[in-house]
Amino acid sequence: MKKTISKITMIAILLIFAILNLTYIIQVKGKIQCFGASMILDSIQYKDQARLNLILFLIFILTLIITYLIIICKESKDTDEKGIKKTFIFIFIVSIIAGIILPNNSSDVYYYSAVGRLDSKYGINMYEENFSEHQKDYTDDEVVQASPGIEHKFVYGPLWAIICKVLGRVDTNSALGTLYLFKILNIIVHLLNCYLIWKISKNKKLVLIYGLNPLMLFEGIINVHNDIYLILFSLFGIYLKKQNKIWLAIISIALGALIKYIPILLLPYIINNEKIKKQIIYLAEFALAFLGLTFIFTGSITSILNVMDQTGKYANSLYLQLRLNGLDFDVLSKIALAGKIVFCIAYFIQIFIRRKKEGKNYMWLIMLFILLAITNFRTWYIMWLFGIFTELEQRDINKVIAITLIAEFSNYIIYYLGEGYIYGGYYFMMVVLTFALYCTAEKIYSKYVEKKRLLS
Repeated sequence: MKKTISKITMIAILLIFAILNLTYIIQVKGKIQCFGASMILDSIQYKDQARLNLILFLIFILTLIITYLIIICKESKDTDEKGIKKTFIFIFIVSIIAGIILPNNSSDVYYYSAVGRLDSKYGINMYEENFSEHQKDYTDDEVVQASPGIEHKFVYGPLWAIICKVLGRVDTNSALGTLYLFKILNIIVHLLNCYLIWKISKNKKLVLIYGLNPLMLFEGIINVHNDIYLILFSLFGIYLKKQNKIWLAIISIALGALIKYIPILLLPYIINNEKIKKQIIYLAEFALAFLGLTFIFTGSITSILNVMDQTGKYANSLYLQLRLNGLDFDVLSKIALAGKIVFCIAYFIQIFIRRKKEGKNYMWLIMLFILLAITNFRTWYIMWLFGIFTELEQRDINKVIAITLIAEFSNYIIYYLGEGYIYGGYYFMMVVLTFALYCTAEKIYSKYVEKKRLLS
């Protein structure tokens, strides 16, 4: 009964926000980019808008979190076909309604659209040109003008560039129109991820844990981030590995890396049961696919360096905290480099010396990567953990659930204070400290339960 009420409540809160979005879209004739206080009140002061945005966000995200937790706690692990069909129908309905809602606190999707439009329609290679230098030349193109004025070259892999070009080329001068094209594709990918989780695990509860996760709904579908594709290619690689189709699994990981390079971390997991000679062949296959496709699509291997620039800024990260405490920028850069080296050493020791290759180990390595190697942390990077999701034990699945909810809920800092340089630092530390408290509490509780079991 509680599960049914929670599902109805989840649908209701999403519908309310979707209807508010549609109402506002109609009122402003499609000239809108995000939801928030602007949907309800025009001509209000920033502080009032920040306060109202905070209230709206808290109502929205807290309702999602509470209903989500009730649903997954009450859900069984049964594998009957009828039950999984109902699960997929519900996730589909939730995803469609979430897809109606406009992005909030993120404008990345408008940049995707604009870059794709400049490349496909106007022939400007954004791997070679700074976006902001060309945006001002196309004032009549609404898709190009809707993007924030990014002052650097394209920092995503060639596969994502192709997707942006295809969708950006669609013959419409509506930023809203291209937005929903990206949303439709993300919804399809989200449902494919649910299907892959089912195929790998045959666990309906895992499908719900991923499919209804507030972080996935908010960042993957509402804010339309491309990290959802990394989950797709990682899960597909793991699925193919279990089908003993390693060479196809390698291609899947390579395709994921051609969007953002993070799936490369999973390569040892894909080939861990193979003999050394075969491992070398598979690594050569990955290198050939990754470098070859990069060259075919961009005409230059050096485009890879642009993709690596994703960790070239200092914001919303551990390193921002050091900067805020007055550390010299040159010293900060050296510390950040040291952090990346420490991660590489830890990764090498765990994977190649200790040969720790279970899912739990990769979960912590990805978290360590986010902490030490990423100098510009964003909420949606937590989504990457779902790429190894099916390979985790229940205790580790609980940790993934916890950090996704913590990361999304902590956005209240950004909603109230603003997305400024300093506030991103507060946000990051809130995520780290809260998750550390959760892990400590969970460990204490586990020891208490174990002690109680032994005494009984």
